[in-house]
Amino acid sequence: MTTFNDTLFGQTVFQQLVDILLPLNIFSTDLSSEVVAPGSAVVVPLFGNVTATSFVQGASAYEGTGGTISAITVTMDKRYITPVDLTPQQIADSSNARRLDAFGMQLAQATANKLLQDVFSVLTTTNFGAAVLTTASSSYNRTQLIEARKQLISAGVRGPKAFVGNMAVEGALLGDTNLVLALNRGDSNAIKEGTLGKLFGMDIYGTDVLPTNSISLIGFCAGQEGVAVAMRNLGNYLPQEEYSAFEQYVDADSGISMLYTRHWNRSSGKWFINTHVLFGYSAAVTGAVKLFTTPTT
Repeated sequence: MTTFNDTLFGQTVFQQLVDILLPLNIFSTDLSSEVVAPGSAVVVPLFGNVTATSFVQGASAYEGTGGTISAITVTMDKRYITPVDLTPQQIADSSNARRLDAFGMQLAQATANKLLQDVFSVLTTTNFGAAVLTTASSSYNRTQLIEARKQLISAGVRGPKAFVGNMAVEGALLGDTNLVLALNRGDSNAIKEGTLGKLFGMDIYGTDVLPTNSISLIGFCAGQEGVAVAMRNLGNYLPQEEYSAFEQYVDADSGISMLYTRHWNRSSGKWFINTHVLFGYSAAVTGAVKLFTTPTT
């Protein structure tokens, strides 16, 4: 196994994972490198209810009360593992690192898809009320973006905002020349990269893993207090001698973490590589998420 570099391979998987999980930034997150056991509780803070009032001179003029820090307790009950198995011959035949990078990208994609699908499952009318947009996905354009922004602001959402649509919604937005032409945007990212970036004060994301959630969900817009998400690193629960590689990765900017392991099984004659993630989530502030469904819902 001397031709295989676990650190570089694990880093390739993790970098891809972090990029794919960018939509988690739209929620309130508590992501940390701290190691906890599955089932542990993490408190995710929510900030709000700051208001201005008239100034009245007096002893307590500078010591008024305001603003709240509430919290959502999130149970770390979601643990996913993404496995691959490799024979020594497969390793030898794929000794070129770039060949195995493609395998690493698939590991990251599978892990991220499972995680996002799980978090997005909380987006139901039970948690966040009736859909505010019922436009057909193929008809989305700047009009729906403007309406989504209005809905969030009317609900009192301030700070970062995001708009997330399935691939049909994103495709329709990319087809709106008012949104993609460089002369309107000031850049050519939509045409060259297929990314919409920020529009009308909202970060725009397209995803191919948004579940319909039994309500024909095709998208949503949100402020950060809509959903609370927590993520932690997994500890080492097997004897150290069982592993040929045990790597814990944490992204310094986002706090996203992942465990990477590799071990040998003599009876099957294979190396087993696994990526592990531990996380939890919960619906938080009802008005901070607005759902979009198809017209028939």
